Amino acid sequence: MFEYKTTPADWIKQISAHWNFKLVREIFEERKTKVSDKIYPPLSVSKAGVVPQLETAAKTDNGDNRKLVKIGDFVINSRSDRKGSSGISDYEGSVSLIYTVLKPAANVNKKFLHYLLRSVPFTEEYYRNGKGLVADLWTTNYDKFRNIPLPVPPLDEQEKIVRYLDKKTAQISTFLDAKKKEVSLLDEFKRSIIAETVTKGLHGDSSHWQKIRLKYLVDNISGKKNYLGGNYVGLENIES
Repeated sequence: MFEYKTTPADWIKQISAHWNFKLVREIFEERKTKVSDKIYPPLSVSKAGVVPQLETAAKTDNGDNRKLVKIGDFVINSRSDRKGSSGISDYEGSVSLIYTVLKPAANVNKKFLHYLLRSVPFTEEYYRNGKGLVADLWTTNYDKFRNIPLPVPPLDEQEKIVRYLDKKTAQISTFLDAKKKEVSLLDEFKRSIIAETVTKGLHGDSSHWQKIRLKYLVDNISGKKNYLGGNYVGLENIES
């Protein structure tokens, strides 16, 4: 039987009895090095994680005033309107100053931290520690969340958790891709049925249908009525 213990964290009630707790500042070191995106390519941080910024993305005027990101750093957006935008970076580059860049300790599995700090409970706790005048301008700076307690399993257990989550998320992604393909095929089938029915009728025979020019079936901006709207336009204007 598993044993649990209560935690000092508001966002987690219980953890396994053999797990430890550490504060954010005990696991991470804030990286505040200023760089230029001319030397360190710009990165984008979204709910999908940290990726190279697209060439078509809107650029700011502060390209020489950005934060350095090293491979393995955890990057998180401080603004509430970008909730959930974070992740461990697989790239070296630079980000806007609105991001907090954290260098993880060597004795913690970085992928475990990636899953932990992107989880909904932590995301809500992270923004609960922020401040701002209105919700859309709510910001969480590092000095406000550096003392949040984090659960820390033994390293070998962290690695097992990561392997399990990697496997499960890959299976879910494969399932979602298959479902998206099914939805796409069903949508195509729906459009095909609509096109077939409105052009050939319920029984596939439209030989007895009339053909009328579109301009006689709709009102135009001049206010003139169409054929079906009450004003007869004459049989000479109707194609049979």
